[in-house]
Amino acid sequence: MSILDDQQKIKELDLSGMASLLEKMPDQYFLAWKQSQKIKIPLNFKNINQLVFCGLGGSGINGEIAQNLFSSQLKIPITIVRDQELPEFVNQQTLVFLTSYSGQTAETISCAKQALAKKALVFIITQGGALKKLSQEKKLPSFIFNYPAPPRMSLPFLLMPVLMVMEKLGLIDLKKLKIEEALKKLSQINQNFSLKTLTKKNMAKHLAYSLFDHLPIIITPPCFSGIARRWKTQLEENSKNFCFFAFSPEIFHNFIEAENPWRLKDEFIFLFFEKTENNDSKIQGLKKILNENNIEWKEIVKGENDFFQMIYLILWGDWLSFYLAILNQVDPTPVKKISEIKKL
Repeated sequence: MSILDDQQKIKELDLSGMASLLEKMPDQYFLAWKQSQKIKIPLNFKNINQLVFCGLGGSGINGEIAQNLFSSQLKIPITIVRDQELPEFVNQQTLVFLTSYSGQTAETISCAKQALAKKALVFIITQGGALKKLSQEKKLPSFIFNYPAPPRMSLPFLLMPVLMVMEKLGLIDLKKLKIEEALKKLSQINQNFSLKTLTKKNMAKHLAYSLFDHLPIIITPPCFSGIARRWKTQLEENSKNFCFFAFSPEIFHNFIEAENPWRLKDEFIFLFFEKTENNDSKIQGLKKILNENNIEWKEIVKGENDFFQMIYLILWGDWLSFYLAILNQVDPTPVKKISEIKKL
């Protein structure tokens, strides 16, 4: 029996129960969606001319996904900040989203102080800590949630309030996303990824075997950057596996010339995210080069950057990282090195 079909073996490694969190992920999207509908927007938020998203790690992906989803719809710019310094251009007409699961992320707290000093508009998404205290003391609009899980598994509570705020500001039209319909489909598809579904019918398990003992390199158009980053960070945190991503068409001006150290070529596996309407001859050319050099590759998706596609790919990547952790013989939940560095 495959280890990924042996539920007892998996339980012996998954000591913190990440599988149960993945099984419930569609339910958490529904709950977060329902809770976010109660958000109230101050009148002065109506005059914003730019959005800035501040957050790191699992708390920093919501802005990039929103940017991917609405780049063709938004008439104001989005800036993603994964640092402790706000851009100089932030002003009284900037809406700054401050996202931190714990509320204690030093870089995000630093951005919060700078945003208030610049008299920018602020919206806080957190579970507690200093950010929750700040929202209460300053009476700042916020979305405070309670979900006992690792930050990276709390994406529904970090993403849904962002979409709702943008909708209530008139920046986007959520009806086009068909959110409830998408979440119902996600619940059905999640069964295909679950522990009970055998490897031969389970895409996440099957792909985990392909990635085992390899270095994944994700090739993606910019419209899937949030998904590529999510796959990368989940593989790093859950699977303890190196992973990298690169953007097309930029790769055709630099990346494709790389071939050394040649001894590593058998360690690579390329994962392609592609847009449905883009039958890019350059991508086909890259695949041909990989074939000629016996370098493995997989086409993950040819799709659209719509809401269902996004949450489906996120869920697939999350399960993939879980199963690869099992193959790597590690508990996917603890992040000991990250915790040690934070203490410093």
